[in-house]
Amino acid sequence: MNLKISTKRHCIETEIRRQYNRAISEYFKAGDENEKKDLENRIALLQHALETFDFNGLRNRHADLRGDSDADVRLRSDESGQLHITINGEEIETTNTN
Repeated sequence: MNLKISTKRHCIETEIRRQYNRAISEYFKAGDENEKKDLENRIALLQHALETFDFNGLRNRHADLRGDSDADVRLRSDESGQLHITINGEEIETTNTN
C-alpha cells in the first residue's frame, strides 16, 4: 500500500493521525468487504507508522515534513512490513523506534 501524506497544512505526524482517524470512521460506514479490507490495510499501515516513527527526528531532518509544504510525501510498507517514506520520489531514512 502506498499512501499520499499531505504536508500542506499539517506536519507528517498530524496528517498520519488525521488519516488514521478518518479511515477508522470510514470503516464503520463501509458497505462491502473489499472496501473494509482496503480500509483495514490502510488502518494497519497508519497505526504502524504512529507507533514506530520518531516524528520529532523526521521533522528536524526534513523541512518538508514540518507542514506548509507542497512536497509529494508518500508512506508505504514493503513485503516484510518495513515502513518507507519518500519525499518527491526520494526515499528518506526513517529511523523507526521499533
